[in-house]
Amino acid sequence: MTTIKRLKYLGVEMLRIDATKSSKPEIGLFRGLRTRTDGEGTTAKILRLIILGTKDKENSIKALNLAVFNVLSLKMLYGTTKELIVFKANAVDQKKAMELLELALEEFQKEKRMVDNDPEIIDVKTFGDVPTEFFSKEENKTGVDNSYNYNSLYNGQCGHTNSSWQEKEVERKKQKAKEDKLRQIPTLIQRSDAEELPALKIMNSMKKKVAAIASGDYEYKLADPDPEDTFGDEKKSSTVK
Repeated sequence: MTTIKRLKYLGVEMLRIDATKSSKPEIGLFRGLRTRTDGEGTTAKILRLIILGTKDKENSIKALNLAVFNVLSLKMLYGTTKELIVFKANAVDQKKAMELLELALEEFQKEKRMVDNDPEIIDVKTFGDVPTEFFSKEENKTGVDNSYNYNSLYNGQCGHTNSSWQEKEVERKKQKAKEDKLRQIPTLIQRSDAEELPALKIMNSMKKKVAAIASGDYEYKLADPDPEDTFGDEKKSSTVK
């Protein structure tokens, strides 16, 4: 399986299963999945872990137990198309979330984007155009510099003015508010367990159509429901005297 567009980054938002309305999610870049055994003999337990990290601290990772956390959302960037997928806490949605993460991990491995000394960990140096929310909090307080891969937003210039940073900060807050609102909207479509995920090529085609609808560029010609109806057709209309 090959992807049409390279996945520039994949961010994950996790929430504890016993979370309340005041609970804050764990947010990070997807660094991989691990399976470990806790204990020995018949009492041993299999732990399924998701590995998260930040863009600016490539050697710092955290492992979250998937028996304790649910996947709340996935945020990704293909080419210039951003996508946010929100999941509910039920078993069906969580299963689909894990299938997408496993599929993404497989793609990263095929593209040889893992760190040299640990083939289970994705190398964040291969991620680009990463949003500030996936940097460490200490770095976020100091603003955005060239290491944040925002050069393309300034037409290749080496720096940016304070006013441009403020404009970007306002835009970031608007985007975050929009995403927070989207998280409150349940998924509208769910597949049954018997159905398989569509081929990646089909998924990419769907993404393009959704992006076109969002930008107002998508057009669809409706079929005439009654071709025999000639009302309004000047060539076929008649005048009653």
